[in-house]
Amino acid sequence: MKMAFRTVVITQHCKINYQLNHLKVRTEDNIAQIPVNDISVLLIATTQAVITGYCIAELLKENVKVIFCDDHGIPVGEINGYFGNKLRNRCIAKQVHWDSKRTESLWQLIVQRKIENQGSLLSDLALNDTGFAELQATVAPGDSHNREAVAAKMYFPRLFGATFTRQDGANLINAHLNYGYQIFMAALAREIHSAGYLTEIGIHHVSSENEFNLASDLMEIFRPLVDRQVYEQRDKPLEREQKLALVDLLNDVVRINGHQSTVTNAMGEVTRQALDYLSGKRVELPEWVLKNEV
Repeated sequence: MKMAFRTVVITQHCKINYQLNHLKVRTEDNIAQIPVNDISVLLIATTQAVITGYCIAELLKENVKVIFCDDHGIPVGEINGYFGNKLRNRCIAKQVHWDSKRTESLWQLIVQRKIENQGSLLSDLALNDTGFAELQATVAPGDSHNREAVAAKMYFPRLFGATFTRQDGANLINAHLNYGYQIFMAALAREIHSAGYLTEIGIHHVSSENEFNLASDLMEIFRPLVDRQVYEQRDKPLEREQKLALVDLLNDVVRINGHQSTVTNAMGEVTRQALDYLSGKRVELPEWVLKNEV
């Protein structure tokens, strides 16, 4: 099994094709060649790039996530292959019958880790983290008391200012957050698809209009990584440099369960452990202690 680790971002007019197991990117000034086995995500962040059908087909065979952006550089769609895992039918059959006690226990853990990571970020930035440890300690199975929402109401105003809300579409900070979250969502969807499961069937997110319910569930513990970067660039417009910084978070080194890993590989580890637990292959809940290596 290959260990792809690179996120390739295309930002200018070019032609992209496939040659001898390499992605070949030809611009007016240069030719770059990247081993396809190294690539986990290809983000085409411009409408001025041309990619051959043969190249797309070969990328899909290697399970590379291909994401397309609009003329503003915002992700609008992606391509998934049909044959991500030979055991896909068996995995999906398990997925639709996941045990409710296991889904509730896993969601409890996800919310606990998300609140823990939110509090840690506030503390790292010398901001007020009062109340987060107490909230984390009182998360019930399935988060039946909705501690996640309580934490969010405390967290975002402390991080981005008292008047900030996630519902304010005119606030540029939300554009930064949404862009970063979309990139993370796509990366997690790739891991889920690679494991042979559907992204549409989640454990907490169950919207019929959301094609990425399960990715939405699993990405919760990773959101503070995006939040940290957005905090650092919060006073800047969402332009090429800021978008690249958000995309490059996938290559950052974090500590997960006591060992160092890139964010992309940590996502793969979290996805595998979650699916093993939900499918009964793993008896105990994972730990998922995630620390930013800064």
